[in-house]
Amino acid sequence: MVTKKTAALFGAALMLSAPLAVMATPIYTNFGSLPGANFGGTGIPNNAVAKTEVFVNGSTQVTLALTSHGRYSNPAVTDNGAGDYFAGPGQNCGIATDPVGCPSASQGALWNFAYYISVNGTDPNFNDFADFTFTLYYDFDPGAGTLFGSLGTINVNNAIIGAGGNPATTTLLQDSQNLLFSGFSTPVPFVVAPPAYGPFNPNALGEYNFYIGFTANNLPAFSGAVGIDVNVVPVPTAVWLFGSAIGLLGWVRRRAAG
Repeated sequence: MVTKKTAALFGAALMLSAPLAVMATPIYTNFGSLPGANFGGTGIPNNAVAKTEVFVNGSTQVTLALTSHGRYSNPAVTDNGAGDYFAGPGQNCGIATDPVGCPSASQGALWNFAYYISVNGTDPNFNDFADFTFTLYYDFDPGAGTLFGSLGTINVNNAIIGAGGNPATTTLLQDSQNLLFSGFSTPVPFVVAPPAYGPFNPNALGEYNFYIGFTANNLPAFSGAVGIDVNVVPVPTAVWLFGSAIGLLGWVRRRAAG
């Protein structure tokens, strides 16, 4: 029995069932705050999140959520309140404890994407990750409207097993990730299938698509999804001027002190 957002969810299911013919676009049933979510870190904003919340068999709530945010002290990522996020181009090491020279494995784009998946219910057939199949879709192609068939995929259930976990005892998974991390470009059988387009270029301007889809194992025709776009755009002139003014102010002060 489907009891919430039926039309939107079956529309998402149809899109994911025809990956070669459908272009990626934001998908969600609600956009706003996700109280309690920390996306596996500290200080990550949870007030601008795309969410799909559905009930499976009338008793279990599955929550899928995606957002984007600035990495460490990099500029904040903005959004339009409708599943589109806006970040700047570039990359850095991110934290003071990175090795000298910052090898590529430590680098990251200036922005992260973050995901949240939860299963909350008492029905023994639908009360943990083992009762569902979750897939994360991600994009390396800066071109707009990437086809679903060209997106990279991660089988979340198998990734949990590969990390030493057990889907049958997992009811919540959340994290913040960066497309420059090597795990997204390295194929792993039954777990990671990188995008058809690659490698990811953190300096390229364009649109990057992210999705989470799920199916209920005992209800194979039922599925749901959430999706966002991260648009990498030039740093606004006003921001550049503000930074330049701060730098000029410091120079003037140093001259005065000298």
